[in-house]
Amino acid sequence: MSGSFIVFEGIDGSGKSTVCRKLAEVLSGRGIDVVLTAEPTHERVGALIRAGSAGNVSQRTEALLFVADRNDHTEEIERWVSEGKVVLCDRYFASTVAYQSSGLDGDRIDREWLIDINRQFIRTPDATILLDIDPSVSLDRVGVRGEAVSKFERPDFLKQVRTEYLNLAEEYGFEIVDASADADKVFQDVLAIVEEII
Repeated sequence: MSGSFIVFEGIDGSGKSTVCRKLAEVLSGRGIDVVLTAEPTHERVGALIRAGSAGNVSQRTEALLFVADRNDHTEEIERWVSEGKVVLCDRYFASTVAYQSSGLDGDRIDREWLIDINRQFIRTPDATILLDIDPSVSLDRVGVRGEAVSKFERPDFLKQVRTEYLNLAEEYGFEIVDASADADKVFQDVLAIVEEII
């Protein structure tokens, strides 16, 4: 079996991580070699981003850190796919474009610049699945998880991010799944898309 690279995108609380984990379990149960991964990664530059160790940097600098992390990650993804593995990735380049171009605290980065700097460091996914959801619903989910609210989890900001995701979906042909539906239906919708690919 040839390998595949499938990306999951969506605003915070859309269910990406949950869907990825469940999908990995189901596919592994069918004897498929699956790699579950995410961005930012948990090593090297990705660990620096996750820990906030870069300090108080500009959004442009933060975007470049995401690209540096993506460069290393893409090399790993290329290897996994060449080995015939199905790679499920929680966030990829569209996250950088959607979040960094949406003007957190008024610091908006040019969308085309973000796309250009990512272009040479990415692999085109076999599919990108956008779990689309209204921010008011997704933030309720985040609240139920009891996690600390990040700087990105603000309703007005997430509305802009969602709009940008939908623009990217139209431009790049993402598959869109209604993530506000029942969890089982969301998963079945995702599984049907993935089964067409692998």
